[in-house]
Amino acid sequence: MGRLLPEHAALVALIDALPVAVFYAQTDSTPPNTANYYCNQTASDMFGLSDQSELGQQIEALEFSVDHDLVSAPNPTRPIASPLLAGLRGEYIERRDLVFKQLPLNMQSVSLDTPSGSIHAIFIQPRDHRLFRHGGQPLDTLTSEISLRDLIAFDKLISELSTKLINAQGEDAERHIQNALGALGQFCQADRTYVFLFDYDFSAMSNTHEWVRDGVTSHIDDLQNVPKEALPWFFETIEQEGLFVVHDTRAIPERGAAEQEEFDREDIRSVLCVGMYAAGELIGFVGCDMVARLRHWSEADIRRFKLVGEMIANAIQNQRFYSSLQTSQEQLIAANDALRELALRDGLTGLANRRQFTERLSEEIARSRRQGFPLTVALFDLDAFRKYNEHHGLQAGDGLLQRLAERLKTHFRRHGELVARYDGAQFAVLIPHVEFHLAQLRATSFLDVLQGMAIEHLGVQEGQVTISAGVAGLSAQSSPEELIAAAENALNMAKSKGRNQVYPSPQ
Repeated sequence: MGRLLPEHAALVALIDALPVAVFYAQTDSTPPNTANYYCNQTASDMFGLSDQSELGQQIEALEFSVDHDLVSAPNPTRPIASPLLAGLRGEYIERRDLVFKQLPLNMQSVSLDTPSGSIHAIFIQPRDHRLFRHGGQPLDTLTSEISLRDLIAFDKLISELSTKLINAQGEDAERHIQNALGALGQFCQADRTYVFLFDYDFSAMSNTHEWVRDGVTSHIDDLQNVPKEALPWFFETIEQEGLFVVHDTRAIPERGAAEQEEFDREDIRSVLCVGMYAAGELIGFVGCDMVARLRHWSEADIRRFKLVGEMIANAIQNQRFYSSLQTSQEQLIAANDALRELALRDGLTGLANRRQFTERLSEEIARSRRQGFPLTVALFDLDAFRKYNEHHGLQAGDGLLQRLAERLKTHFRRHGELVARYDGAQFAVLIPHVEFHLAQLRATSFLDVLQGMAIEHLGVQEGQVTISAGVAGLSAQSSPEELIAAAENALNMAKSKGRNQVYPSPQ
């Protein structure tokens, strides 16, 4: 599979003897700084490499996927870009979330400068993903192997959080998500934990929840609507892999320059973000930062944030469903109210229609008998309205009814009074809390209002529009139907006595 220069024979022998897969590259110290790729026999056997093909092309063709036990990706078997070539070109690589042909792997790179150039190596070994294990590093703030006590404590924490988050709604959901971040941050000894949610089109993200340790600066207010263009490397990584792990922000590759600038602004030295999914879609992520100190994230850290992230994602999705249902219910109620309003309104004049007047009359009669106040019904009917339509046209007739409706609403506008278009050119008015003789006077005064309008009527001798009215007061035994019938009888009397009058007329 290729060998280094003869002066490195001892190093070659050592690498071949290692029980882990090793890929390495030697870069010339002089331009054009070309690189040659090599690997040991363990790497060749693990990845099925061939001596008959160029190694660089074979490395580039290797397909890795993200471990679905660590990341809740919608399609965990989907291949991702191989990090091998980047590591062999000098970029620092530290991955514990990769799978190659169902084999979980640990991958870590190292670099060595020599007089003749640089040597970049990547060490790969199988990972027992069931045991939360990973070889420790001096900078780890947690031990490399999770103790039984820690496992039991975290299991208890997850049980408590899940119980509270499963059925949480509205403000309770917000509070429980906040408490979950605090509990996770304290347990994992992080400096800041947070939740970000993406816009529907994945064009921006916003910090929706945040917990910070005492003495650590909050950034939730200035991390709203962060556009994709501002942090392109982060958006690409979290979208493709559902995971963003940076042990040391000073080792971020060149394509992450914008992210490094932001981390420096917030004094962040280590970052871990795990994607949150709902219905197979990436909706956001839960993450944590180490401020002004380094942290080597372990597989246990990733698993913990994945578990809590799943619970928070479910709580957020439930909250969205609840909010959507509530909005739908409000819209349905509003639509029903609008339909009812339409059903109780006259389409031409906008007044209450006969149905609404009848319902309201029944309510007012019951209230009048409980509280002992007087109640009067007045029926108004335009005189010779058919002749008006014949001489002026139906459109003019509709206009006359609309003008009359507006004047009636203006005239009878006291509290509790209701004006309705009762039938054709007939209008009904409900007059509560007014003595009968005063109601008669108010009806009569409306005739004067109409007289003052001097609306032309070519079909009658008088030459202008007039109106007749019948007034009836509620008696001790009157039903709604009987009260209306009494008003209709009074109206007929007004018509028979020559129209343009109120019956019975006020004394």
